[in-house]
Amino acid sequence: MRLEEIVDALEIAQNTTIPLDESQNGVLVNGLSYDSRNTKIGDLFFCVSGNTQDGHDFASHAVENGASVLVVERNLELQTPQVKVRDVRSAMAEISEIFFNFPSKELVTAGITGTNGKTTTVNLLADIAASADQNSATIGTLTGTRTTPEAPDLQRQIRELVDAGKSFLSMEVSSHALSQRRISNIKYDVAVFTNLSLDHLDFHGDMETYFQAKALLFTPAHAKYAVINVDSPYGQRLAEGIEIPHRTISMDEIEILHESIRASVFIWEGEKIELQIPGTFNMENALAAAVTAQVLGFEKSSIVKGLSEAQAIPGRFEVVNLDENGPTVIVDYSHTPEGLRKVLESAKSISASGEVHVVFGCGGDRDKSKRPQMAEVSEGIASFVYLTSDNPRSEDQLSIIDDVIPGFTDFSDVYVEPDRRKAILHAIQTSEKKDVIVVAGKGDEVSQEISGEFFPLDDREIVLEGLEARLK
Repeated sequence: MRLEEIVDALEIAQNTTIPLDESQNGVLVNGLSYDSRNTKIGDLFFCVSGNTQDGHDFASHAVENGASVLVVERNLELQTPQVKVRDVRSAMAEISEIFFNFPSKELVTAGITGTNGKTTTVNLLADIAASADQNSATIGTLTGTRTTPEAPDLQRQIRELVDAGKSFLSMEVSSHALSQRRISNIKYDVAVFTNLSLDHLDFHGDMETYFQAKALLFTPAHAKYAVINVDSPYGQRLAEGIEIPHRTISMDEIEILHESIRASVFIWEGEKIELQIPGTFNMENALAAAVTAQVLGFEKSSIVKGLSEAQAIPGRFEVVNLDENGPTVIVDYSHTPEGLRKVLESAKSISASGEVHVVFGCGGDRDKSKRPQMAEVSEGIASFVYLTSDNPRSEDQLSIIDDVIPGFTDFSDVYVEPDRRKAILHAIQTSEKKDVIVVAGKGDEVSQEISGEFFPLDDREIVLEGLEARLK
């Protein structure tokens, strides 16, 4: 694509004039890049200013790797053509859509946001679409390193999906992505709000800013219609304040018939749905997916079929083993106080006569305010608590544990073991076969980040190791 074509479209999108030198006419752009290490010959490189690094400092490296154009906020002493804009991140969002020719307009789209439940709701919605003979796809936590990719990556992925014949896209939209304009000007056919609770305050600062970031999705610029869970004050507030057409949902709309470690059975609009994914909160996610599909025009038969045939999602209330001779172990991604509460309550409701055990830690370089609350939730619901490490990242894991401890009212019965593998194995060895153990925090992750290094670690493999050891 020629540079002047991109700039002409960008001028229209941003309602401004971006001057180009005559020498820049005819410059070809073969790709987009925001990381100098991954820049290829002919790429347009975005000098994005972040919290810790400034892309302008890496422009020369990008040029060495072949960048043909730089998008900058200040002029650089480089001979490479430069497009100067007010805000590089904003321009990156616009240019990404322009370069990939607005791919989201070529399929049906649903954007799901919320603190918890995004991944499950996205996948259940895709299952419903598939049952209605749609060629469905998902983008989210399970498909990449970021919940919502950076704009160039996101637009490229959507273009590839369209080119592969996909007709329906269900994707997670994070608060970070909304704040940083990663979704560009995508206008979803339906936007979904699952819930909002304590998380990401290391980025947003406070709950009000966090809420306002989420609310950006529910504007005429980003959604044609909204489905909003009003079982929380934030959902009620959102529904009362948005301008776009919307429908509210609540768990009062379903009748729960049965819950077990294998499935949940409930009635929705006169239809019996046997969800093969356990957990009360997953029925809530299923309700959001069902109503969203209904809004999009899917037949009720396809909705029921899609939900009933949906398979367990890796690391989301994933039952690792159902051996009658060992405890039931559930691996879950829950890493917020509210998410953990819902998982533990569901575990307790299906544990019958057994006790509930929980193994958890807190991530480093993330919102510290939730650490004592994780302790409070664990102690309030589980009978046995094992405090360990999650992904400490650059923080000292013992320091993180020290931040968690004040949340306990009685710390004497808490088992502390920073080594996550040892903590999980200890929980399995000391439990009774009728008990339920929840291993929370990492879900389907297969590594642990410590001091910038990634070490192999899969909670599910450790659980299997522990269960096998009990049989010997």
